[in-house]
Amino acid sequence: MNLDLKKMAGGLILFIGLFLFFSSLVDNNINLALVSLTSALIFWVIYNLLLDVFDVRLFAWVISLVGFVLALSVFFVFGIEELPHPIGAIVFHTSGIAGSLGLGLFSLFPLLIIHQLNSQNISIKPDVLVNEDSPATLQNLESDDWELASEEELTSGGFEVG
Repeated sequence: MNLDLKKMAGGLILFIGLFLFFSSLVDNNINLALVSLTSALIFWVIYNLLLDVFDVRLFAWVISLVGFVLALSVFFVFGIEELPHPIGAIVFHTSGIAGSLGLGLFSLFPLLIIHQLNSQNISIKPDVLVNEDSPATLQNLESDDWELASEEELTSGGFEVG
């Protein structure tokens, strides 16, 4: 199976899960919405593992984005209530706001881990390694047995400039 087709099928699993999530959310059925979203994520992970195209960075992004969508949903379902009288009045519930902020905070963790891994990969440079033989070579360079080369010796080609 082509790699692009594998990715598109995985994206289709996520899209169907999000569609079922939002359709259940419109019906004000948060439990069914959570079941559809969680099952879509589980099927997506199993699909990627079976086809050997699982990417941890993509998984972290998906988990974070789904967490933020869930946090917004909890905020609008449990954090805000519209009152019939007076017209247009809105009441904010602290329990729903606190729940949505907690979900948003926990949704940041995968992104922070990915950011930390990327910054560690940049700071570690394989070219700049400490060589254990360097003190021995420095001792040889500091000896008094050296003499300065003349310009004729440098241009003769018999010596290498070190």
